[in-house]
Amino acid sequence: MGMKYGLDRMLSLMEALDHPEKKFKTIHIVGTNGKGSTAAILSGIAGNLGFSWGRGTSPHLLDYRERIAVNDQWISEDAVAEFITNHRHTIRKLSATFFEITTAMAAWYFASMGVEWLAAEAGLGGRLDATRTYNGVGTVFTGVRVEHSRILGDTREKIAAEKVAIAAAGTVLIAAAQTDGVEKVVRSAVAMGNLKRILPVSVNRSPLPGVHQLQNSSLAYTAALELFGRSEQQVKDAYNRTCVSLRWPGRLDHRKGNPSVLFDVAHNPQSMQALVEHIKPWRTFVPMVVGFLSDKPWKQMVELLKGVAGHVVVTTPDSERRLEAAELAEYMKQEGFQVEIQEKIVDAVGRCREIANGSAIVVTGSFFVVGEAINQSVSRRWVDALPNSREDGLD
Repeated sequence: MGMKYGLDRMLSLMEALDHPEKKFKTIHIVGTNGKGSTAAILSGIAGNLGFSWGRGTSPHLLDYRERIAVNDQWISEDAVAEFITNHRHTIRKLSATFFEITTAMAAWYFASMGVEWLAAEAGLGGRLDATRTYNGVGTVFTGVRVEHSRILGDTREKIAAEKVAIAAAGTVLIAAAQTDGVEKVVRSAVAMGNLKRILPVSVNRSPLPGVHQLQNSSLAYTAALELFGRSEQQVKDAYNRTCVSLRWPGRLDHRKGNPSVLFDVAHNPQSMQALVEHIKPWRTFVPMVVGFLSDKPWKQMVELLKGVAGHVVVTTPDSERRLEAAELAEYMKQEGFQVEIQEKIVDAVGRCREIANGSAIVVTGSFFVVGEAINQSVSRRWVDALPNSREDGLD
């Protein structure tokens, strides 16, 4: 049903489901980057504290069902079918969108599974996001970049205002110090909503690779300290266990193989910069598979790859918003890259493996590209089934 604004349909869905969102406590996670990683870290801490936890994320990487996870297990196919079958009439009556259906299904499933705490990643913005109907007891704000300007506004300040508006009056807002304009927006929201503003506590290591994950980790750790009702030592111990146990696919996701592969969803300039900084210490030009969506600032991301990308195999994501491989290849050639085209993602990965001749490769860009590449590489036993390296580089 495409994208529609407003919360009326979601509120009606929740009422029809007898308000499952009231049966668990929600922590909202909003921002431009790092929402999924922060949700993963926070839910990992909850699990290591002994809570029954839920995690709601979007978009999905490997499978639709990963959007709705309880205690590290995705919702089952049978449960998805049961929800759609039993509530098809209401869904059609309300003309609910894909994201609204998924958000309602998640609340139903979390309630039915006895979830105590939920880490819920907002899909778009905050004020009008479907997950706002969960009425969280706390909000984690990861920061903003200019994105979805047609919907949320054309400045960081306007976007920040939309995102922090998800916080219910009188609840907790965890947010680091922001740039001056965004900080004014945050302080205004705190004052108007009588929010309790908490600055994040620093951590010296992260469950996930990459220097940028320290910020996400500190936000998750602070949310756990503030909201879970456990002692500082208990939360610290749970966090340390999470640092050892957490696996989060597609985010600087090192997988051993011949060759080894680094899969990373770098779908905007900030996340691409983080990838580039991560692979610079390898001190070599790395063969890459790259594919973007057309509505992303892909030319900026191409610019960031200069100096680290070796031979590039470009491919086309399976999305209506896809950037055609031919257009990407033409631009990258003009910018001095050595480029070839493989339309199918699996063929692109296979070709890049040939080019690498045993050295490490990188697969990056859209969720559509990285997710398909991981699934195909695992099924062909080109790489291990799980992220299994904590190292900064690859063998």
